Amino acid sequence: MPYKIVMTMTHVGGVAEEARKIGAELSIVPCTTEEEVLAVTRDADAVITGLECPVPYNRNVISKLEKCRIIHNIGAGYERIDVPAATDYGICVSYPADYCAEEVAEHSMTLLFACARRLTRLNRAVRQGKWSFASARTDTEVWLPMFRIAEQTLGIIGFGRVGRLIVPKAKGFGMRVIAHDRYVPAEVFEQMKVDSASLDEVISQSDYVIISAALTKETFNLVGAEQFRKMKPTAYLINCARAELADEDALINALKDGQIAGAGLDVVRGEAITPNHPILQFDNVIVTGHSAWYSERSVAEIKTRPYINIGAVFNGGWPKWFINPEVKDKYLERWGKA
Repeated sequence: MPYKIVMTMTHVGGVAEEARKIGAELSIVPCTTEEEVLAVTRDADAVITGLECPVPYNRNVISKLEKCRIIHNIGAGYERIDVPAATDYGICVSYPADYCAEEVAEHSMTLLFACARRLTRLNRAVRQGKWSFASARTDTEVWLPMFRIAEQTLGIIGFGRVGRLIVPKAKGFGMRVIAHDRYVPAEVFEQMKVDSASLDEVISQSDYVIISAALTKETFNLVGAEQFRKMKPTAYLINCARAELADEDALINALKDGQIAGAGLDVVRGEAITPNHPILQFDNVIVTGHSAWYSERSVAEIKTRPYINIGAVFNGGWPKWFINPEVKDKYLERWGKA
């Protein structure tokens, strides 16, 4: 009898062939309510979820997973899974770890450069027949001001995998880099030759602020109205992490009031946007539709990593990319060896 894996959303990572390689059958059932999730996962041996599934795997859902040994989150951000609850019920939680960290770091820097050099506005101006700096006399909002990137300050909020990958890219262009992360040891900052700073110092000193933190209760709306007031009026906010790390309403007001120079965003609240979305009214904002994770390599890895983790558990081992290794005792108590 094959194992049963249920994916409660549609995603490129739903690969039936990979499931068959580990002796399992994959069912892809997009769910929009908790009742739907419970109906299809109750007898699943493993569950795959992620941002595209709007239903959180809370304690109530997890408590009703009768056969599930592992919940795999398809993306790097797993805030919709109650990890402590899964641990209490002896269920492993895994994710694809750094499968797209390099891509997100590259995309963050791309947005920084595009904002700094005003690429989208200049491109639009040329298409309107405005060529060269001569047009700056009448179209100052397109050209001015523009600063040399070298020797400017980049502030990174969240100094995990992505934040650290950004450092050599920024330093390669001669930037000074500071970062804020309360949970990263001082020796990491020393090894990376990055100044550890408070949130206020990052906000107030930086010419570009890149958010690369994980979304938790503590970091929800970490950058809000107070922080935007402290930013330089020439500074840009770059966010390729989670929209909820920055208060979107406060960001819109900051842009309206000219408190910051602009923003480069790969994420928006609700993970959806319409042509009349208020953030799209600003020429000094670039929005890229949650594409920072994507490359041919990251797609290849996201297709296989769920089944590497799940297969390891089915074969009596532990996930390669393990979120809650503290579950081991309770897992063995509940399930024994596979």
